[in-house]
Amino acid sequence: MRIRSHCLVLLLLISTILCACTRSSGREENLNAVLWVQTSVEYIATTTGIYAAATAALQQSFDVEIDAPGQMAVVLDLDETIFNNSRYKAHELQVKSREQITSWDQWAALRNATAVPGAVEFIRASQELGVNVRIITNRRCAKRPNDLDSCPQREDVLANLRHIGVEINDYALLMKGDKPPDRCMGLLSDAEKEAGTWSTSDKTSRHECIGHDYDIVMMLGDQLSDFVGDSGSLTLASRDALQSQHQDKWGKTWFMIPNPTYGAWWRLLYPDRRSHLRGE
Repeated sequence: MRIRSHCLVLLLLISTILCACTRSSGREENLNAVLWVQTSVEYIATTTGIYAAATAALQQSFDVEIDAPGQMAVVLDLDETIFNNSRYKAHELQVKSREQITSWDQWAALRNATAVPGAVEFIRASQELGVNVRIITNRRCAKRPNDLDSCPQREDVLANLRHIGVEINDYALLMKGDKPPDRCMGLLSDAEKEAGTWSTSDKTSRHECIGHDYDIVMMLGDQLSDFVGDSGSLTLASRDALQSQHQDKWGKTWFMIPNPTYGAWWRLLYPDRRSHLRGE
């Protein structure tokens, strides 16, 4: 009986150590990606170049578009497209235990995200051209303890945008958990209709709501799902096929911002990431 008890204690100890090692490894394996975003001139040059190309394409569209600028809209994702949240990812790498990691909502409340290089200049150029800027984010509206505001995250985003030099109207920000305007209720998915809000991560109905009022001439994001539905649930092969179907849009009306720190692609590599390596 005593031997069994000792074995059980030993197994629990081994399990605890393995779990701790897994958490540590999970954080450390993202180290190079976060450092690339925070320290490399290559990241700055890449995002600045993408936004410069998007600005040039938008300006050229005025030569062929019949509609007035006020009827046109550009749609951007928020995190890792406009906001650089690498400080949050760096914090995850620096702490010694999961309990010390600041939650995402706590990070958002700090309003400390910096700008992805080139993003502010693109937004300002769009606004100067008279094009409507709309931002779709899956940052979720949720009450906080001792806060009467049902969506304090909205002011966090707007304040952080102002901090980096971007001014938009409140209605130009479409968040997860928002209640759509009446004219867009019929565009909701079944799950969203049941909730009565933009309750899912799928951005399709929010894109369609914007498209109800404007001609969407350009989209920018860091995930495939920022352009084509909830593609994060697909397989790697299906995602590859989906992006190939839209290859005529990339670099013309669709612009992808590089994000090596997280995303659907990263989750799909588990549990055996090395099996996806392509060597000789």
